[in-house]
Amino acid sequence: MTEDVDFPPKRSRPVEAWSGILDRGGRLPAAPLRAEVRVLFCFDGLMRVATPAGHWFIPDRCGIWLPPGTAPELDFSGRMEVQCFAIAPRFAARTGLPPRPAVLRATPLIRGAGRRLMPPTGQESPLGPAEARRLCWVLLDEIARLERPELHLPGAGDPRLARVMARLMAHPAEAGNLARLAQGVGSSERTLGRLFAQETGLGWRDWRDRLRLVLAVEGLQAGRSSTELAHWLGYSTPSAFVAAFRRQSGMTPGEWRRRA
Repeated sequence: MTEDVDFPPKRSRPVEAWSGILDRGGRLPAAPLRAEVRVLFCFDGLMRVATPAGHWFIPDRCGIWLPPGTAPELDFSGRMEVQCFAIAPRFAARTGLPPRPAVLRATPLIRGAGRRLMPPTGQESPLGPAEARRLCWVLLDEIARLERPELHLPGAGDPRLARVMARLMAHPAEAGNLARLAQGVGSSERTLGRLFAQETGLGWRDWRDRLRLVLAVEGLQAGRSSTELAHWLGYSTPSAFVAAFRRQSGMTPGEWRRRA
């Protein structure tokens, strides 16, 4: 793992890279997190990203765009490769990415560029300054073209709604009865439904379906079966889970595994 003083080393580049192996509970060096505009990718593992605006679920070979002003909390599922790209603010608009965090699906070019820009500790970079700058421009263009799967789960400021969301994150099978959830936080079903729409931009059922999708993606990446996930997420049968997953993602759980 690099020391903070090594990131970013050369302000002449439009992009600086940090690449390393982190274990469960590990943390990025402070300097990459202080960068104003960042893109984080994880490989061979799972990453959760939390901000006041919500949660993002980052499966293997995906990442997240973090625009200026974003202060994320990161959770790594286990030993994995993590890459962080700091983009010089004056070049960030070149990516065409939105003014809010967004999930990105990585490509082999992304991973390879990160490794070449920031080789493992103790190894010399094979790139000269001019070569590195050219690769940075390629990297910016590649980031702009990446697919953006919808794996964002909006958060809430209302304490009642936040408690319900936290409960369902841990116990998603309880998502079938909004009235019971409302009673548990001293609210009414109607009020809680209104809060979901106001604070997340999604109706209750849409938010619940998004929750099930992102947790299903995380579970599939961890090797859990459709039968196990159907029970955990509160579906009546594995076939009901498969049908819902296809409706929301456009593919079956098996197809998602193969694509990931």
